Amino acid sequence: MSVAIVNPTIPSDRDIERNPKLEKVNKDNPYLRSFDNSLITDVIVTRLNSSSTAKDVEAAGLGPEYAVGQGVNSNGFVIDINGIGSSPEKAGATARFLGKRLQEDLYSAQKVNGADDSYLFTSLVIVEPGKPVEQFSSRLRSLIMVALGGGILLLGTLSVATSVGRSRAERARLRSESMELEEPSNVQRIADATTANESSSKSPANSARSRRQAAAGGGD
Repeated sequence: MSVAIVNPTIPSDRDIERNPKLEKVNKDNPYLRSFDNSLITDVIVTRLNSSSTAKDVEAAGLGPEYAVGQGVNSNGFVIDINGIGSSPEKAGATARFLGKRLQEDLYSAQKVNGADDSYLFTSLVIVEPGKPVEQFSSRLRSLIMVALGGGILLLGTLSVATSVGRSRAERARLRSESMELEEPSNVQRIADATTANESSSKSPANSARSRRQAAAGGGD
């Protein structure tokens, strides 16, 4: 809902001439002396957003969550009230409760010096509480944030696990390739040893020994 703060109709000099009693009334409203007449709006918004008002709202069985602030492009003379509740009925009741509290605070704040009612700012409801709109509660928002955080953490864990698996597979592949490269060397060493043995068997000394053995065999 939206409430306008209306300036008082201060009696003019001509009104006082017609009714001299108006000259004797208490004119001491401190907010009329302020250079900025929207000061009274700031005071009321501050009161409605105070912890004491929140406790009173909760004590009335209504939701302690609500929003009160100055209306956009209102030149400081319109207050917007947004009631929040667990049901459409409670949301509307919260807005109306705060609207009534606004009137009470507006009156009491200006009567601090006993100013006459004719010198007080008054309130005028310009927008009644509308149809409530369903919103995510703060608890549900928290659960959603936790779920999103858990999903991100899970994706990060899977990514790390995948990276580690790939790294291990790559190391295993490199190890396998290294072993394959080493195996031909072993084969080459065996081949070299075989060639050496064959060369040794074909040497002159070995040939002569073989002839002697053959001759000895022939003699037998």
